[in-house]
Amino acid sequence: MAASKTVTMDEVGALPVWVDPATAGDLLGMSRTFVYTLLDADAFPAPAYKVGRQWRIPTAGILAHLGLQPLTWVCCGCGARRDQHQEVDLGRT
Repeated sequence: MAASKTVTMDEVGALPVWVDPATAGDLLGMSRTFVYTLLDADAFPAPAYKVGRQWRIPTAGILAHLGLQPLTWVCCGCGARRDQHQEVDLGRT
């Protein structure tokens, strides 16, 4: 089994809302092959969705599995990073 890549917190903060199985494996310290084995067995430790022939894994699910609290880049709970979210003023104070 090949060693997985070490991921820094800066890289975690730059992740998109969804990741592919290889990136999920890097985050969880798993090889790509093992990730696909778990996905095919419906045993992956975080939510995962098959879209057509590709897997999509929500970054928030992986972070929750790792026990990480929401990072400062989460603005309103919608899952978007603050720099990707256009906040709407609803007249609330």
